[in-house]
Amino acid sequence: MLPWSIKPLWAWFIEIFKTKRWWIYAMELIFASSLVLVALSLNTNYYFQLSLIAFAICTFASASHDIAVDGFYLMNLTSGEQSFFVGMLSAFYQSAKIFGSGVLVILSGVFLAHSNHNVALSWSIVILIAAILAFAIGIYHIKVLPKTEVTAEHKDINTAIHEIKNVFISLFKLDHIWVTILFALTFRLGETMLAKIVPLFILDNRNSGGLGFDNTYVGLSNIFNLAAIIIAGVLGGIFISRFGLKKCLWPMLLVVNIPHIIFVYLAYAVPTNQINVLALQALEHFTANISLTGYMMVLFYVVRNSKYKTAHYAFIAAIMMLTNMLPSMASGSLQELLGYPHYFVFILFAMIPSVLVIPFIKIDPKFGIK
Repeated sequence: MLPWSIKPLWAWFIEIFKTKRWWIYAMELIFASSLVLVALSLNTNYYFQLSLIAFAICTFASASHDIAVDGFYLMNLTSGEQSFFVGMLSAFYQSAKIFGSGVLVILSGVFLAHSNHNVALSWSIVILIAAILAFAIGIYHIKVLPKTEVTAEHKDINTAIHEIKNVFISLFKLDHIWVTILFALTFRLGETMLAKIVPLFILDNRNSGGLGFDNTYVGLSNIFNLAAIIIAGVLGGIFISRFGLKKCLWPMLLVVNIPHIIFVYLAYAVPTNQINVLALQALEHFTANISLTGYMMVLFYVVRNSKYKTAHYAFIAAIMMLTNMLPSMASGSLQELLGYPHYFVFILFAMIPSVLVIPFIKIDPKFGIK
C-alpha cells in the first residue's frame, strides 16, 4: 500500500510529462513485464530477491497507472458521464479483486493437482496468465483509448520546476479545498471503523461477545457482500446521474451511517441463525457502498476546473487512503476498551462530524446529471 499512499509525490510528474493515455498503457506493459520476471524468478535459487524487486516494480507501476486513469477519467468525461460510470468503475474494481484473489488462486490449485504438486511451476503458469492478460489489455488500450489529449511539450528544468510549484500552490487555491478535505476525512468515518471490527465480531466466540461463526460462513458472506457492493456501486452512479450530486448527498450520508444500527442489534441479540445475519450483513454492505459514488463525486467536483486535475485528485485520493488507515489503527484498541455492543453504538455517533461538514459543501445542482 505504500506507493498508493505516497503517490502525490510523483503525481506532478505524470501531470506535466507525456499524456495520461501514454502513462496508462505504458504502466500496463511495465506491470506485465514485471509479472513475467516474477514467473521466471520462481524457478531460480534467488526467487525471493528477484520476485521482491519485480513486485516492487508492479506496485509503483500500479500506483502510477491509478494516477493516470483518474486524470484521464476526469479529463475525458462530463460530470454526468462521471457520475453514471463511477459505479461501473467500482464494480469492475471489485470484479478484478475476485479474479486476482479467486480465479487465479483456484487455477493454482488445479495446476498443483496436475503437476505432482510442483509449486514453482504451478504459480509460474498462473502468473504468466496474468502477465499475458496485462499485455493484451495494454495493447488494447493503445488501440482504443481516445487520442484527443495533447502530448505534453518538452520542458527544460527551470520550466518544469516552476510548473511543479504551480501544481502544489494551485491545489490550495481550489474552491472549498479545506472543506473537501474535512469531508474526505469524515464522510465514511463510521464505515471505516466498522470494516476492521466486523470480521472479528463474526468469528469471535460468544463468551467474548462475538457471534462465534466459522470461516465457512465468512467465505459465504464475502461472496454475498461483494455482490451487494457491485450492485450498490452501479445503482449509486445511476442515481447521481439522474438526480445530481447535490440532491443525493444527504440521503447518501444517511444510508452509509443509519444501517450501522444492524450491528448494534447483532451485538446485543447475538443471533444464531446464519441466514438472517448474512442478509443483514449484505444489506449493510449495500447501503454503505451505494454512498461511495457520492463520496467520489464530491472529490471529482472540487478538481473539476483544475488545470492539474491528475495531480490534485491524486493528493485528495491520498487523503482518502489516510482516512482508511488512521481510524483502522485505532479501532482495535477502542473495541477492546468498549466491548462490541458499546463500540457499535459509538460508531453511530461517528456520523456527527460529517453532518457538521456537509452544509458547507457547495455543489452546482446540475453537477453529475447525465
